[in-house]
Amino acid sequence: MKIESIADIAKRNIQDWIITGQFLPGEQLKEEEISQRLGISRPPVREALKALEATGLVLRKPRRGVFVPEMTVKDMWEIYTLKATLYEMATGLALKVITEKEIERLESLVEKMDACVKEEPFDVLQYQKAHRTFHKVIMDIAGNSRLKTIALHLHNQVTMFSYKTLQDREHLHSSLHYHWEILKAIKEKNTSSACKLMKEHVLNALTVLSHSSPTTRKTAS
Repeated sequence: MKIESIADIAKRNIQDWIITGQFLPGEQLKEEEISQRLGISRPPVREALKALEATGLVLRKPRRGVFVPEMTVKDMWEIYTLKATLYEMATGLALKVITEKEIERLESLVEKMDACVKEEPFDVLQYQKAHRTFHKVIMDIAGNSRLKTIALHLHNQVTMFSYKTLQDREHLHSSLHYHWEILKAIKEKNTSSACKLMKEHVLNALTVLSHSSPTTRKTAS
């Protein structure tokens, strides 16, 4: 088991704070404030921010600092439509080579998501982590490293908005239902159905997001 470094712990905490809205889109992330909050020195925080920048979760502006990215409506549309296509492609590739053991791994993740939904209050953060792992496993099985890198980068850019929409119970149950149906299609080796459901699942999140009130701007500043 990998032992977390101080930088890893800082990265995990900053990531969770961004996802849960403790840091808002457009807000600057200051090394000194974060280091004081975590009770650690600034170098691990600097390392954590560099790692998060590489994933697309934070944005570095020259001579200004590190910020939580802002998203326009157009940004959201571009990210989710591209993400839907990549996830669909990954599903098709994965179904050509998936093993029974890997299907069992996917099932255990959907069961974990199910358990999060049944909790009162439901645990959106843990649900989202299991959800992310589910899609990561499919991409690992697909074996296209460039697809995986691009898809995860896109996912990171909208994670904070996904967290907000998943707090809506109806959307949360819809998301879970999609994953059970995707899993069922994968078990049946029904590639066309699995791919169709995967794409629908991602685009449905875009529809929900467009009807909610996330902190987005209509046009780029």
